[in-house]
Amino acid sequence: MGGEVVMSSEKIMVVEDEWIVADQLCMSLKELGYTVCSTASTGYEAIMKVESDRPDLILMDIVLKGRMDGIEAAGRINSQFNIPVLYLTAHTNQKYIERAKQTNPFGYLVKPYNQKELYATIEMALHKHRADKEIVNSEMILYKHRVDKETKDHLDRLTRCYTGTIKTFSGAIELRGPYAAGHHQRVAEFAHAIAKEMGLPDFSVEGLWLSAQVYDISLVNMPMEIVRDSGKLTGVNLTMYRTYPQSSYDILKEVYFPWPVANIALQHRECWDGSGFPRGIKGEDILIEARILAIADALEDLTSHRAFRNAFPLKPALDEISTHRGSQYDPDVVDACLRLFNDEERL
Repeated sequence: MGGEVVMSSEKIMVVEDEWIVADQLCMSLKELGYTVCSTASTGYEAIMKVESDRPDLILMDIVLKGRMDGIEAAGRINSQFNIPVLYLTAHTNQKYIERAKQTNPFGYLVKPYNQKELYATIEMALHKHRADKEIVNSEMILYKHRVDKETKDHLDRLTRCYTGTIKTFSGAIELRGPYAAGHHQRVAEFAHAIAKEMGLPDFSVEGLWLSAQVYDISLVNMPMEIVRDSGKLTGVNLTMYRTYPQSSYDILKEVYFPWPVANIALQHRECWDGSGFPRGIKGEDILIEARILAIADALEDLTSHRAFRNAFPLKPALDEISTHRGSQYDPDVVDACLRLFNDEERL
């Protein structure tokens, strides 16, 4: 990480049955400034220590010795305590992923991982947990009190909380994913410009900007090798990758937004002609914000360097998007994009 270590007030529990791995992880956590409040080597021991130590975050190995594995232990902890769990695993098969998803984890760390990935994933989980508690508190206030100046001030703070959470999420995704730094911000800027060109209301434009920061949030839970090679996947890995819009929807639907953020994330890989995923809807059944986001995402992707190809200059990138006008992309959105970028006076 570099620089002076800033001690964190959050306490972390490590659940790992290999003592060498547990010692190395505890050492890494302390170097990053976290407090390791306790360790456990079995699922039963973890549950008992959670009750007494009340950590702020649990790093849980999926495969543990004994009759209770990490997934079952996390499920019991989730049902009794409001404590976020990050899974540690060297296993990325679909069976483990599907079981683990049922316990609503805050993320996964696939072994081996480096300190930067460890730090980013922990900070994202802690930030999301704090934001969730803030949102719950906000909903209680709104239920008990009429909207007045105090509530308005609280909602303003909540909006800032949303923004901070969104920035944390997009930064964590970029650390893990195939993107260059600033990918989500550039997608948001493209989407914002196209939406304004099409005359969308300011309220919708604001929601689209927010959606562009988190539309692929579930990629933080996807095995690294699948995310990194997303442009050349086949077979089971491709099938698994194509679940990410639905998984992003499942995450985002639990957060209250005044915009259809979850549905925009769900639909941004759908195609105008119905050939997209995950649901194969088409035409105007796809939200206009999702149709705009699809082109903004494609334009940013084409004009950025990737592991398997160089970046396209802007003109060939626009030509590539035009090739799919009326099939993959909404013709009206393509036309707005071309007007925007081909008008040299406005570039």
